[in-house]
Amino acid sequence: MDTVLNIIAVEWIVFMAFIFSLGFVYGGKAEKISKCYLLQSVLFFILAIIVIIAIRRFEPGILVLRLIPDTALSGLTGIILTTAGLAFATWARIHLGKFWSSMVMVKAGHHLIRTGPYRIVRNPMYTGMLAAFAGAAIAIGELMAFVAVGIAGIGIWLKIKAEEEILQEKFGEDYLQFKREVKTLIPYIL
Repeated sequence: MDTVLNIIAVEWIVFMAFIFSLGFVYGGKAEKISKCYLLQSVLFFILAIIVIIAIRRFEPGILVLRLIPDTALSGLTGIILTTAGLAFATWARIHLGKFWSSMVMVKAGHHLIRTGPYRIVRNPMYTGMLAAFAGAAIAIGELMAFVAVGIAGIGIWLKIKAEEEILQEKFGEDYLQFKREVKTLIPYIL
């Protein structure tokens, strides 16, 4: 299992280095930044940490409960799902170009992107990252890994809602039409 987790960790490190290095090279100037998102996300993650600490305090063994057996199949499935998810997120990051930001903002000259992976889902980077988180959880196999995926999913959902608010304000009916035509995270479903 150590080899599997090392492969997944390297994939994540390369992905994060790539997306942030592109931001330094191609970053554009912010036109509008969401103020509420930062506060919401900080409060959410503080609450999540408190809940995890409380669980560890009162039921310490539950978080290491193995849900998926440590097998070659679970390790391979985890690597494949992580690789596919990060590849999809990378495609989205490249396609978004200078309009990407780790914060919720609209950049100067921003236009609505509806091509490439954005034809499939409105938030392909988050779709890919959630798939990659799920892959890592499958490889780890313990309850805590799946709790972490749930926490990441809620954090991503908060960010999506903040982004949708700022994009709807900027693009109006064009964004509402995009929302009607393209699902948020999972094609044809969600």
